[in-house]
Amino acid sequence: MTDIKARLNRLKKMPERLLEIKREIEYLESNPIASQQFENQPKGKSNRNTAEDRTINTIDRLDELRNEYGACLDESWELREAFELLTDPLDNMVMRLFYINGHSWDEVAKSLRVSKATLQRSRTRAIEELAELLGG
Repeated sequence: MTDIKARLNRLKKMPERLLEIKREIEYLESNPIASQQFENQPKGKSNRNTAEDRTINTIDRLDELRNEYGACLDESWELREAFELLTDPLDNMVMRLFYINGHSWDEVAKSLRVSKATLQRSRTRAIEELAELLGG
């Protein structure tokens, strides 16, 4: 049960995280990769190619970010599809409005015209059903 709650909390924060990842990818892709300079500058004592190291680190970071972005999207779609499998339509709407659309409890209660107690029961019921559906 705690696994599904953790996944739902991640889903609620997912749009912000995806935007952060996208911005970091854009930043890394827009900055030119440093090249080694062959000028008459004093040579350091190290034989390391720092420009190459920075390039490799940038490429590795881009790969990590793209993988994380894909994993976030996969998890988001899996949970959205699981919401569709909920037996009670109210449970589906409560989960969508709260976790996907990011509405507050007051906004969800107002838009569905139900009490907060009904929302809490619906959410609890939905989480239990999701735990069974997703095995967590």
